[in-house]
Amino acid sequence: MRQLILAFASSMSDISASAWNAVMGEANPFCRHEFLLALEQSHSACAATGWTPRHLCVFDVGDRLNDVASTDKSLSPLADGALISRQTAKHFKPLSLVAVMPLYQKSHSYGEYVFDWAWAEAYERHGLDYYPKWVNAIPFTPVQGRRMGIHSALDSVEQLRVAQLLLLTLNRRLTSELFASEPCVLEQGDAVFDESELNQSVVDEADLDGSMQSVKDQGDSPISSWHSLFVTPSQTPLFEGLPNPLLKRLGTQFHWHNRGYRDFDDFLAGFSSRKRKNILKERAQLQPFNLKFHFVEGEHITASQWQTFIQCYQLTYLKRSGHRGYLTPTFFQLLGEQLAAQVLLLVVEDAKGEMVAGALYLKGENTQGQKCLYGRYWGTTVELDGLHFEACYYQGIQYCIEHGFQMFDAGAQGEHKVLRGFEPVEMYSYHNITHLGFRAAIADFVEQEAQQMQQYMAQMRAVLPYKKEP
Repeated sequence: MRQLILAFASSMSDISASAWNAVMGEANPFCRHEFLLALEQSHSACAATGWTPRHLCVFDVGDRLNDVASTDKSLSPLADGALISRQTAKHFKPLSLVAVMPLYQKSHSYGEYVFDWAWAEAYERHGLDYYPKWVNAIPFTPVQGRRMGIHSALDSVEQLRVAQLLLLTLNRRLTSELFASEPCVLEQGDAVFDESELNQSVVDEADLDGSMQSVKDQGDSPISSWHSLFVTPSQTPLFEGLPNPLLKRLGTQFHWHNRGYRDFDDFLAGFSSRKRKNILKERAQLQPFNLKFHFVEGEHITASQWQTFIQCYQLTYLKRSGHRGYLTPTFFQLLGEQLAAQVLLLVVEDAKGEMVAGALYLKGENTQGQKCLYGRYWGTTVELDGLHFEACYYQGIQYCIEHGFQMFDAGAQGEHKVLRGFEPVEMYSYHNITHLGFRAAIADFVEQEAQQMQQYMAQMRAVLPYKKEP
């Protein structure tokens, strides 16, 4: 059996890009080393913005276990499955990286898109700290993907073992201090905690090999909880193998699926007559402005186009949210340099040939092997009815049809997408809560929420614009 050790990395720059991508994969652009490094180097995701990197790495020590332990006497004996300090991790850089988990310590819940504000407010009302928490996710990116990268050379038994090591390490980071045993009530008002529940053990101290070291010495504040967001369906079994089950939360997004359409008219031919006319009318309202839409591949985007797009992005965010967006200009510049092959910019020009709007897309594949287009950011300097839908939905659909993409993810939320052919898709996240009273109430909440979400998704499917089967 492989001898494994674990360590936290405080920056993507501490991890080899080739090693990260080898275990995390290169098909999903958001899971790539280049994307996450651009977020950190641009100061979009960093301690100052409330996203402190804590990426969790698993190394195969091989036959070097004793050699490394002899280099640093404090490591001897170094048990299989041990969690080492960041200082000690420098000894293991040459070792084989077999698994990673993108992880951040959060001081707020912005930029996550799986909303737990009510949970944080309930903690605050009872004098408890919900922050810091840990989030296993891609910052500012509500896109399904791998939340554990595990090397494909490992067989299924080894992969499950590694997944359990990762999750148990997160569990060990949860504070072991019991909170005040006063009754607590969440927003719904129907979940009152019995004081006797708080006398139970907070976490299962049994680990996979019985040898994982404590993480109390890692220099971080106790955390209230950890959360894995937008877990791809192929990885949900990895999150469901612990003795104490995680809380599984159901959400939804609206995605477009290509069913072999020849062109946009062929796509609309599947709509009911009235709903097809609504789409045509919506697109037609932009015709008087003689706008030109064209996609530019990443390596051909000019500096001027990047600059104008960034201005559009910041201006649009400022109008709608009062700030200039989570992402700094440097992020987009780095993205264009480091992931050019997967970047796609829709340039919108007016009748004079001046760029007045833009929408940034990324290309990739999901874990099912489908070619996917991801619509991520957009902005405009002009206010025109229908421009957002055209730039962010219809142009993306046309691109997918013309280039053989099977799925189009145009971003989180937005039930208005349904009448434009986007279908509800299940989204899952996993949560572990330290406070047993709140854990019980949150478990009840997510169970009720799941029932409501299933009903909501059924309602959305009922109003899809497609012709009904006879």
